[in-house]
Amino acid sequence: MNGEVLAGRYRLLTLLGRGGAGEVWQAEDTVLARHVAVKLLRSLDGDPMDAVERFRAEAQSAARLMHPNVVATYDVGTEGDHVFLVMELVEGPDLAKLMRTSGLPTASMVENIARQGARALDAAHGAGIVHRDVKPANLLMAPDGTLKMTDFGIAKRTGSETTGLGVLLGTASYVSPEQIRGGQATPASDWYAFGCVLHELLTGTPPFTGPTADAVMRQHLDVPPPLVTRTDVPAELAGLVTQLLAKNPADRPSSAADVDALLNNPTLPGGRSSAASTQVLATEPLGIGHWEEDDEQASSHRAPKRPFPLAKVGIGAAVTLAAISGLLLLREGVTNDPPAAQAGGTPSAPVQKATTAPKTTATPKPTPTPTKTTPPKKTPKPKPKQTQNPQAILVNQLRTLAAKVRATQDNSRSRAPREAARDLDQAAQAIDHGDLESASKHFYDARRTLFQAQQRHRWQATPEIAALFSSLGQTLPRPDDRGE
Repeated sequence: MNGEVLAGRYRLLTLLGRGGAGEVWQAEDTVLARHVAVKLLRSLDGDPMDAVERFRAEAQSAARLMHPNVVATYDVGTEGDHVFLVMELVEGPDLAKLMRTSGLPTASMVENIARQGARALDAAHGAGIVHRDVKPANLLMAPDGTLKMTDFGIAKRTGSETTGLGVLLGTASYVSPEQIRGGQATPASDWYAFGCVLHELLTGTPPFTGPTADAVMRQHLDVPPPLVTRTDVPAELAGLVTQLLAKNPADRPSSAADVDALLNNPTLPGGRSSAASTQVLATEPLGIGHWEEDDEQASSHRAPKRPFPLAKVGIGAAVTLAAISGLLLLREGVTNDPPAAQAGGTPSAPVQKATTAPKTTATPKPTPTPTKTTPPKKTPKPKPKQTQNPQAILVNQLRTLAAKVRATQDNSRSRAPREAARDLDQAAQAIDHGDLESASKHFYDARRTLFQAQQRHRWQATPEIAALFSSLGQTLPRPDDRGE
């Protein structure tokens, strides 16, 4: 493809990288005599018009952003089976490559990246655009030190649609808790992802890592972010990262001005402290499928496994439960001591000795009339509840999931729901026959089919479907030969 000319104007020169569904080439604009970057769709899977519209949407999103910290978009077009996007050429590496080749940046450089990236997000959000895929590979560093945000390929206009399980379009290590729960991506989601990027720049790994995407997503939901403990990192910068990774979107910075305020003073306007502890949320339904990494970036994004701090979490949970129990006891007034002996109570007056009163003639008490006592009725013992067979529960869940997936066929432009529902029915039948291995195979085949359809924007799951896939995924073992 080297030397090929697109639209009679853009001559492809050097392949810069591959990732997802596209390639990025350095090219020459023969009309304006300048070098540009051309993002070329690798193949038109499914409906070619759908691919063209996705690229046009990317071009329209990016073209609205005219800002020094955003890669400029020049043109979009088609040539035969090719769809291409013409952009500003940035002569510098992305942050993922920079970490691989040069190691971790200095704290001062990360602070500079934080300020510039915040201005890029401000520009995007000001234009009504949520990026939804902020990660090191989409942040380029120009030779003059200017940070450039790129790849608005999955960006959407703010409020234009609910993302549902569109979270699967992102990358597991950088996706916000609200997206994992199936909520709409918002500007706050981009700020969370940016916090994940800054944490990785300072420590070498994203805040949450694990052997599977589900494990990473569960940590996004449940686990407080690890603190940045590098000795050369100022408290203000470490506090900014903690604030960006707040579980509650309302607790995150929401503008470049907020970021500057935190870096200059670790307290946001309104009294929100960057040292405030992060609230731990309950586990919510997770998405389906596994997370797709860019081919070139997959190794850099896969962080080394590290042991989960169960002891620390257990101690923290015990202390929290003890405190809550104590508060409840106090609220209900539960005590084993009489009121006069309660700590902090008003001391009772000393008991005086009673003076001898004059004797009086006692009046004889009337003899009480005996009353008949009714013996207590015997309470019948409750019959033990019959618990449903776990195997039957699993079969019912699989058949329910199959029915819900099949119901989405009418709104899909793909055969994926029908094929996946058939696999789920076969999984239920295999469980009925005691064949767990076959059931797992059919279940994960269905999951993969739907994930691929959703990646191509040809199917959309519901939160109920996501919850069932997550629940069943915790029960059915992954087939050994699939490598998922």
